[in-house]
Amino acid sequence: MALVDQGSKAWAVASLPPGARAVAVIPGWLWFRLVSNSGATFSLLPGHNLLFAGATSLILIAILVLLGRRYVTDAISVVALGAIAGGGLGNLIDRLRLGGVIDFIQVRAWPTDFNLADLAIRLGVLGFLLGLIVQGRRRRPARP
Repeated sequence: MALVDQGSKAWAVASLPPGARAVAVIPGWLWFRLVSNSGATFSLLPGHNLLFAGATSLILIAILVLLGRRYVTDAISVVALGAIAGGGLGNLIDRLRLGGVIDFIQVRAWPTDFNLADLAIRLGVLGFLLGLIVQGRRRRPARP
């Protein structure tokens, strides 16, 4: 995922005009617009790039521990944690290399621009929650 994310960002930097000018992909629904974000998701706390680089690093270490020690073994959760780790690594590379994350996807009814790493992280979190729910249901004793 990190490689796909970095490739998509390299394409965006090489192909899109920097700044506020958006390129319509599906008029009225989807645009590409090159921006940089030194904050968190939804552009929260801009200018705190090192804080988020550190937090991402800790999360990546935690995922490695969960997977390495086999605390998480169900397929849904493993894939979900892989998506979170791949997306986190993609954004961490940007933070360390560029001082902020490259965002270039803008969708109608979504409040901020994002990238493929952000998408992987969000889907990974949803998948991990789904995995927890499925595991909880499997462990629950049957009702008499």
